[in-house]
Amino acid sequence: MKYRIIALGLSLFLYGIALTLPCLLFEIVPREISIEHLKDYGSFYEMNGLEVTGWGILGLLFLQIPALGWLANPVYWLSCIFFVRQQYKFSAITSLTAIAIGFGGTLSAFWFNLPNGSNLFSVLVLHKLLAGFWVWLSAPGLLGFISVFYLVKMTQYPEKST
Repeated sequence: MKYRIIALGLSLFLYGIALTLPCLLFEIVPREISIEHLKDYGSFYEMNGLEVTGWGILGLLFLQIPALGWLANPVYWLSCIFFVRQQYKFSAITSLTAIAIGFGGTLSAFWFNLPNGSNLFSVLVLHKLLAGFWVWLSAPGLLGFISVFYLVKMTQYPEKST
């Protein structure tokens, strides 16, 4: 019981740290090439995890394809619920699903440009995945790894499965 709480706490700690770290680096690119639109060309915008989470919710409302990566957050929370209820099979499955959704949705931003706020003349193009993104993915990864560990332990020693 104590080790499960420590594992869950560590996973939630990683998730919380990821919200404060820089996650994604976007390049501001003009929508149309002209002299007046080139003033912001080549500048970069770094988003931290909390900002990415907020914009992800708005992106879902406006049907932006890369915002589908935000759906990894509720799937991760569902994985936490399964982990607390000792349903390790479902916890492992939802953890891996959260990783797949988060990674795939975020990587789609390399191919689909995002709007640059209310600026009609430029778009955001994903340039680089930063440390916060990898820490964010490690939170469900850790939970999935521990869930698989408990599943193996329960099959080898069914009498000690608490």
